[in-house]
Amino acid sequence: MRETFYTKKLYSAIRKLNLDQEELVGLILCLYINGCSSEDCAKLFGITEDKIIKFLKSEELYCYQACSKCERLRDRENDFHRYKNRKFTICNDCKKEYIKKYNKEYRENNENKINQYTQKFNKINKIYMKKYNRIYYKNNKEKKKNHMKKYNQKNAPIKMIQKLDMFEEVSGNQVRCKYCGRWMIPTISQVVNRLRGIKENDKGYIYCSEECKEECPTYGQVKYPKGFKQASSREVNPVLRQLVLKRDNYTCQKCGKTQEELTVGLHCHHITPVVNSPIEANDPKNCITLCKDCHKEVHKIPGCGYHELKCV
Repeated sequence: MRETFYTKKLYSAIRKLNLDQEELVGLILCLYINGCSSEDCAKLFGITEDKIIKFLKSEELYCYQACSKCERLRDRENDFHRYKNRKFTICNDCKKEYIKKYNKEYRENNENKINQYTQKFNKINKIYMKKYNRIYYKNNKEKKKNHMKKYNQKNAPIKMIQKLDMFEEVSGNQVRCKYCGRWMIPTISQVVNRLRGIKENDKGYIYCSEECKEECPTYGQVKYPKGFKQASSREVNPVLRQLVLKRDNYTCQKCGKTQEELTVGLHCHHITPVVNSPIEANDPKNCITLCKDCHKEVHKIPGCGYHELKCV
């Protein structure tokens, strides 16, 4: 504290008060707690600095005590770290500074030991995690499968379905079945398989039921399959089938049944066989929509049997 006109007045005012010892003690402690240094207190009361430091160490009033290192008054309950079987006490700020210095010195002097310890720890941790993951996978294998089945069977959200706009007919959260053309809400697994199949040569079509999968001639198509069974529907191009079904409003042109009344989807029948006129094979005018039963009856007519229309 610099000696100014106001400080001189303050010194004289304190000396004129003629305070008792208890009042002087309280005043010194209050000044010291509020940030006044020991030098300033010595100037105020006209005493040497050593006497004030001794006084502050000896006095422990108002739950405050002086730190043995920084010699500042601190709260004895909160601001101190007490060592066992030691008389002196250190405040938490001094303790933090001491720990930082000790850690820096230890790291500088023992870098090789620390690196060796970290390498050993990482090796042991990897071995332990491998064993733990194997045991956890064995114990929770069935739980994961059931969880994934339930998750994949849920209806897909709209954001996920709208990614199929460029490849499928989409309206809101519904998509058309590839074979029968019904509107349906696909599951998460169906949408994921379709998006994955687009990258793999246009595969993973969406079907409303397993019956449509079996009836569709393009489902699971392989160049040379084992145990191949011929589909009941004769068309090859699925785009042609969708055009014909839309034209005929998804109703059988012979019996008049709609697609909602039937368990299995409708078929696209070629009026003139593909063997006789391959040029008209993909012409919608050469096709009619028929249900599965009517389609079988038509091919029982002489001259229109399946065995008669096969290529030699």
